[in-house]
Amino acid sequence: MTTNTAFVLTLLVLCYAVVSGLVKQWYLAPALIFVLCGMALGPFGLDLLEGGTNTSTFTVLAQLALTVILFNQAAELDLSAVVGRREVTFRLLVIGIPLAIALGVGTALLLFPVMPLWEAVCLAAIVAPTEVALIDALLDDDRVPERIRHALSTESGFYDGFALAALLAAVAFASERNESDVHWGYFLVRTELVSVAVGLAIGAAGGWVIGRSRQRGWMSDIWAQLATLAVALVCFQIGEMLHGSGFVAAFAGGLAFAYAARRAGSRPETNVSDAAGQLLELTVFALFGGYAVIVGWSDVSWRVVVFAIVVLFGVRLVAVCLALLRSDVPVRERVFIGWFGPRGIGTLVLGLLVLERGSIEQESLIVQVVAVTVSLSLLLHSVSAWPGIKWLATPDRASRPA
Repeated sequence: MTTNTAFVLTLLVLCYAVVSGLVKQWYLAPALIFVLCGMALGPFGLDLLEGGTNTSTFTVLAQLALTVILFNQAAELDLSAVVGRREVTFRLLVIGIPLAIALGVGTALLLFPVMPLWEAVCLAAIVAPTEVALIDALLDDDRVPERIRHALSTESGFYDGFALAALLAAVAFASERNESDVHWGYFLVRTELVSVAVGLAIGAAGGWVIGRSRQRGWMSDIWAQLATLAVALVCFQIGEMLHGSGFVAAFAGGLAFAYAARRAGSRPETNVSDAAGQLLELTVFALFGGYAVIVGWSDVSWRVVVFAIVVLFGVRLVAVCLALLRSDVPVRERVFIGWFGPRGIGTLVLGLLVLERGSIEQESLIVQVVAVTVSLSLLLHSVSAWPGIKWLATPDRASRPA
């Protein structure tokens, strides 16, 4: 990334900050604003953004963003509430997420018959993760029932981990087929179990040290938040150094960090790391808009567009409705949950992971699917947020008095 690009992105962040409150009132995803600005400022527009000759800068920024986001999401999760709300949250995690990935695999095989099974699993895993925080007005609007907001937020927090596990399993299977000395079981143990163990150890140690230090007055609130950000990055780096998954380590680290910090008598603070994660994420979306959206949509086939639409809305809606079958959740709320599953940074990073780690036959197809799915999701979920909330808050006619 050149100095000029960094300067342009800094100005873009400053300009957005001035109107950020208005954007939230309009129920627009900030990521959509940055994608559109990236398209205008990129090489196909004013040519003010220069990403370089390779994707290394984009990859590093995207990995940092997802690492911080995963850690923060895990640290803010209330696991007791997840188990306690079996009718919504628990069903979405245990039934809805695996079902959505399975339906995504079937859709990929149906629309792309030449695609190998393991690549279809990768593709389904890439487009599966949701990120409802992209439209934060959904989580702040009191017209949306609290249990629905909690379910959407918790589901988003776990989705990256589930999708990553499916993706790593597919890559491990492919590695065993391509390399005779690699066994998929060993690959999964290394990437999943080792990563979880590393994340739990580092997160617990970091949470305990920061909690005790704050309790004794050795650490100020600002430095405690900066130290929290550092713990997230350490989890990722150690996980990668041990040839595991830094993202799995970061998510596990966030869970352990929050638990250890509370045990040490301190409430985990993630304000600074939340802000850092959002800044990194929006920068990634600006570069995504400048370099990937137009390229991804150029010469796109109808199969890619149909796949994106079916996965975004059909597959998710079916998975959610089946997961909540025979629950006490009204049909209107089930449809609302099924519709609002925005795709974001998780899809971008998982796509990059597959392209870097696996021997992909359909590389250009995956690039197109990622570009089409994320851009369509940002647009359609943003413009439907306000009407969707208004529709959800409108009482059913059957329940109105005559």
